[in-house]
Amino acid sequence: MTLRQLLLAAATVLVAALGCDATPEVSTDFVRTDSAGIRIITSGAADRDLAWTFDSVDVLRDSLGAPWLFEGVTGRRVVTDRLGRVYVLVGDPAVLRFGRTGLFERSVGRKGGAPGEMEFPLSLMVQGDSLAVLDMGRGVLVRWGPTLEAINDLPRRGALTGADALAFRSGGVFVQDSSFGEEGIRKQLTADTINGGALAEVTQPRGTFLRGCGFVSIALPPFFTPDLIWAAAGPRVLVNVGPAYDVRLYEGPRLIASVRRTLTPRAPTVDDVRRLFPEGLKLSAPNAPECTFSHDALMTVGLADVMPFVTDLALLSDGTIWVQRSLRDEVPSVVDVFGSDGGYAGTLRGMALPVGRLPNGELLVPVNDEESGGQFLTRFRVTH
Repeated sequence: MTLRQLLLAAATVLVAALGCDATPEVSTDFVRTDSAGIRIITSGAADRDLAWTFDSVDVLRDSLGAPWLFEGVTGRRVVTDRLGRVYVLVGDPAVLRFGRTGLFERSVGRKGGAPGEMEFPLSLMVQGDSLAVLDMGRGVLVRWGPTLEAINDLPRRGALTGADALAFRSGGVFVQDSSFGEEGIRKQLTADTINGGALAEVTQPRGTFLRGCGFVSIALPPFFTPDLIWAAAGPRVLVNVGPAYDVRLYEGPRLIASVRRTLTPRAPTVDDVRRLFPEGLKLSAPNAPECTFSHDALMTVGLADVMPFVTDLALLSDGTIWVQRSLRDEVPSVVDVFGSDGGYAGTLRGMALPVGRLPNGELLVPVNDEESGGQFLTRFRVTH
């Protein structure tokens, strides 16, 4: 009998002796360090409710105090600063700044081709003491200085040529780039622009074309094909390449931990596609009517062999790790939460991934508004 089995048996005897019916809570985390000094933290398959309290403080508001309604808020479009201000990239396009009280203060950027202007912005980030937006339309990083004055654009050159996502850190930058080849789309995450060391990569097979009304068409790989999912905070980046539940934590280019759960894998089904697109896949193109592909049409694309466990990630400034297991926009959402040490804290249901953390410890979380279909960016006070 192992030491762990002896401890469990002793705990069971103690409970029986006390006349209790409850089973003692025993940690299911198993931690080991491999020969390279990487911590591997493995948690069991049984979910337990996250015993944290989330109290809504307020939502971000306009200058007159009315709640600001957003569309499609993600962690790639929100940053905070050390003064407690919040910056949100919206699709107008513009970057909105909200003060410490949550009230709108000002906006910068607009559509155009000059410094400080954008065509097709993807993500917002901090570069030193400046703000930067990755603009795929212009092929540059659009930037604003400490006082939000427009400064010179940074062209996507060298190691940034194929970048479609970025996160700056002290002394370097995390870069995701995508390239098209005979096998399909190859996505790669590197740790900096000097040595180009690959942290993770995945190749998604060439897609099946769906052609619909008008000139609308799209090529899709089999549904639930593994994707490159990552989130960065300060010098660290969190990475998962499905379908395995193996979330890897890097500090710069160095792997420092692997956070895992022993969940049972399964094959995806047509019901999963219906969950992903409850009303079918809706697409639109300029000067063309909206086109909807039915579930029967979508199934011609095919399915991956294994359903991925991880669908999104968040890494906050306090080191906590948030792993979304539910599908995009699925209600209720299912999020596993891990402490900064990688230990499983519990599973949170019904709340989206946080998109930011303020210096006072409050979390920024998108909350759906069922009436409008938009989202409020809500501040939550967390107790644990």
